[in-house]
Amino acid sequence: MKHSLELFEQPIPTLRAPQPEDGERVALLAKDDRKQAFGELLGELSDFEQFMNTSIVAEVDGEVVGAVLAYVPPYAPNTLNILQVVIHENEENKGLGSLMLGQLMRRKVCAEITQVETTISACDDVTWALFRRFARWQRSRMEITPFFTQALQPRRRHENDNQVTIQLAGETNNPV
Repeated sequence: MKHSLELFEQPIPTLRAPQPEDGERVALLAKDDRKQAFGELLGELSDFEQFMNTSIVAEVDGEVVGAVLAYVPPYAPNTLNILQVVIHENEENKGLGSLMLGQLMRRKVCAEITQVETTISACDDVTWALFRRFARWQRSRMEITPFFTQALQPRRRHENDNQVTIQLAGETNNPV
C-alpha cells in the first residue's frame, strides 16, 4: 500500500474514446485469454460509434494502462452494459477503474442511463471490489443473479459468472 503522499506524485491518466489501434495495446494488458479477447474486441468495435462513445481508454505517458468496454443495448436504452474492465498491473489499486467508470458516467451519452449491468466471475475479487465501490458511489446496492453457471461452462467448472445490476443515483449523472 502506498503512502498518501506517494499517490499525489502519480501521473494523471488521460482518458479518451478508444481507437481501432488500441485493441492490440489493450490485449497486451490482459492476464488471461478472456481479457485478451476483450482487447481484440475493443479494436474491432471502436469503429462503431455506439461502442466508441460508451467505452474509454486510459493512457499514462502515451502507454495504454486501462480500458472499459461498454455499450447501451438498443433494447434497453436506459442501461449501460459493461462488457469488460482491464487495468495494467502497475496501475492496480490506484483507483483507475473508478476514475474510468466515473468519467464514462459523466458523458452526455450516459445522461439517460438509470442502471449499469455487468457480469463478474465469482473468483474475480478485484472486479467485485470495483463494482462495490461504484454501487456505494451511486448510493445503491448490487443486485446479483447467476448468469453462466458451472453447468454451462465445461472448461471453467470451478466458478460461476454473475449478472450484476446497479441502479443509479440521479444527481451523480451530470453530462459533460
